Amino acid sequence: MSLTDQGIWYHVVTVESLLVFKLAVLFVGYLIGKLGYELLVKGVTGQFKFHTEFQGATADLVSVSPGLFFILMATILIAIGVIKDKPFETKVTSGAVQTIGEPGNKGKTMGEKPPLPEQPPKETKP
Repeated sequence: MSLTDQGIWYHVVTVESLLVFKLAVLFVGYLIGKLGYELLVKGVTGQFKFHTEFQGATADLVSVSPGLFFILMATILIAIGVIKDKPFETKVTSGAVQTIGEPGNKGKTMGEKPPLPEQPPKETKP
């Protein structure tokens, strides 16, 4: 397989993995939103009231429908999953295929080995 073909396939695999990730986020967000909708329709309520005072300031927290909470969380999850960009770049040079922007692969070429220390670590006995 030529280096150009290898670079194209590496690029395709990266794009497919990003697509699968975004579709998974959409699906999970849909399931959470559907759960919130079903909780709203069934009329499930969480009844609690929290009141506190600290140095003259007061705070009240009154329960809201858990369905609204789930719908809000689903909306935030889907928005972040769709809007968040995962930049990457695949470069094919004369000697190697290089990717830039992937987590854990900071511009390394394919097949490049990590640098080894000049001397191996010394063994210590307790």
